[in-house]
Amino acid sequence: MDLGYVSLNTPRDMPAAVLGAELESRGFESLWVGEHPQVPVSAGAALPKSLLESQKQILDPLLSLAMAAQATTTLRLGTAVALPLERELFTLAKQVATLDQVSGGRLLFGVGVGMRAELETSRPIAWSDRYRALADMVAALDALWTQDESSHHGEFFDFDPVWSYPKPHQRPRPPLLASATGPKAVRACAEWADGWLPGDAALRDVAGALADFRRAAEEAGRDPGALDLTIMVWGEPKVEVLAGYRDLGFNRAVVGGGRRGGSDPATTLPFLDRCAEFVDALR
Repeated sequence: MDLGYVSLNTPRDMPAAVLGAELESRGFESLWVGEHPQVPVSAGAALPKSLLESQKQILDPLLSLAMAAQATTTLRLGTAVALPLERELFTLAKQVATLDQVSGGRLLFGVGVGMRAELETSRPIAWSDRYRALADMVAALDALWTQDESSHHGEFFDFDPVWSYPKPHQRPRPPLLASATGPKAVRACAEWADGWLPGDAALRDVAGALADFRRAAEEAGRDPGALDLTIMVWGEPKVEVLAGYRDLGFNRAVVGGGRRGGSDPATTLPFLDRCAEFVDALR
């Protein structure tokens, strides 16, 4: 199992290019960043103050990962998670493909649906339709990434043939990892997802949830053995817990979320040094 690290990615945090080089030098496999194109003020009261301050200041994930790509050679670059429904379709297709090109095919595109208030601010899609809309947008993106004269006629996204370039370096596209928990969300994503990206803090039973995801993928005609299985680990990681996730079948664990002192950039390198001791053992 490989080890990745997730950054809050605010102006206070270690710059992505510097962080990427530090991760690569310690044997980490990947760097992950999330996004919030906007955070509705109306939703702020429901968030812990420290989390709200970070989410308000978060930098753009694709631009940040492009900086990390230029400073590294092997480090994978992941979004945990991007929110496609809050972005403009054609611009997103070009940005993702460009990042995959300039990084030599190192992008892992984790996607989710975000908060209800965010979606209501960004697009006139009912919250109950969010996973159908995400599936339709993924199909539209897939057309833009794989077809010369791309077209798509779906329920939420509809366009006649266009030229959209560049195409991604990876074929047919960067892996799409679904950040979805719960039976309905998992079933909705199983038909298009190339992998799964849950957080362990959201799962009462990690083993059972993983079995449910594999079952949903198989029922959707997918090969469960070919899926990219990544788990976001909350809090101070313990090697025995990470090894347990590896033994369940996860091929990647991403640490750094909810860690002690996470809001203080001075704690980042010591944390990476502690986790670097796990890299060889987990592989």
